[in-house]
Amino acid sequence: MNLTICPFSFLALEDFLSYQQQMLLTLLVLAVASALIGVFLVLRRLSMVTDALSHTILLGIVLTYFLTKDLHSPLLFIGAGLFGVFTVYSIELLSGTGLVKNDDAVGIIFPLFFSLAVILISMFARNVHLDTDMVLMGQIIMIPLNTVEVFGLILPKSLVYMLLMLLGNSLFIAIFYKELKISTFDPEFSVIAGFPSGLLFYALMILTSFTAVAAFDAVGTVLTIALLAGPAASAYLLTKNLKRMLLVSVLYGIFNTVIGFYWALAINVSISGMIALVTGLSLLLTSLFYREGLLTSVYMRFKRKKTFQMDLLIIHLGSHEFQDDAKEELGFTSLAGHLNWDKALLDNKLRKLSAKGYLRSDMSRQIYLLTEKGKLRYNKIRIDYGM
Repeated sequence: MNLTICPFSFLALEDFLSYQQQMLLTLLVLAVASALIGVFLVLRRLSMVTDALSHTILLGIVLTYFLTKDLHSPLLFIGAGLFGVFTVYSIELLSGTGLVKNDDAVGIIFPLFFSLAVILISMFARNVHLDTDMVLMGQIIMIPLNTVEVFGLILPKSLVYMLLMLLGNSLFIAIFYKELKISTFDPEFSVIAGFPSGLLFYALMILTSFTAVAAFDAVGTVLTIALLAGPAASAYLLTKNLKRMLLVSVLYGIFNTVIGFYWALAINVSISGMIALVTGLSLLLTSLFYREGLLTSVYMRFKRKKTFQMDLLIIHLGSHEFQDDAKEELGFTSLAGHLNWDKALLDNKLRKLSAKGYLRSDMSRQIYLLTEKGKLRYNKIRIDYGM
């Protein structure tokens, strides 16, 4: 509800924070709440369900509005959240028939409910402040203006809703951490052990649904999906430890939100769109540079190739040093031919071995030999390679 701020009766948040800071604070609370619950959605491969929820709750809002005739009624929040749970139930019911797979069921239910909501808005709610642009991108700049009084303090309504969801998500994860962990990583064992996997699943979906509803009016569906899935997906690439994943996901959510928020203000573009873009970019960069990422893998292959060449040269030097053919195999002018390397490559590896103290030159015999340090390295290589 919108309240007129009375300086003699209430203490307003704007007395402490500017409008920009109120928007950022609200977004940060949303980011943390979404990052926490998003970890379990990503691990359970329910990211597509999140996409469906963030859109189909619009139908819940529309239907509840038709009953209440009040766009600011708190019943809209409850109705939309419950309809989100109904969406999940419908998807599970359709996929449970065996006629379609789970992803296909999402692709059927999601467009059905969302398109129905858009049709109902266009037919019966043209004059209501509820349109598809708001659905997609939200109204972040309106966050400080839509306020509610809580214990004598005037707060943005979106901030209150998101604080409630952050508290609910945190308590749920803290109380049912063990059950969530087991049912997520070993669902078969959780059934055998008697854990209420079904109840945990729907509890998770209820929290996801209400988190999406809390974010719906302020940030829209695009950013809601991004914050639920993006930080958790990035964290999953970096760690498989659940506690660390929760922490890293929260850090990603905070980072993406802060960078996206101020970047959007700097170039005067959509805040929701920019935060979603930064979230996507951070996931892309993580996928490229994490331990098994594309660019990291290319670099590691290149590094292993260089290391292998060095090891190969040390093995060649160590294995021929005490052989009768040492002068021919290890000679200054003949070594490159026996290794089948070009002179530039050989000179490069010889310089590096010499710099590390592995190599010495026997000028009297005109051959390369290993130092004592080089011989220790030679023996270690033989052990490592099982020679």
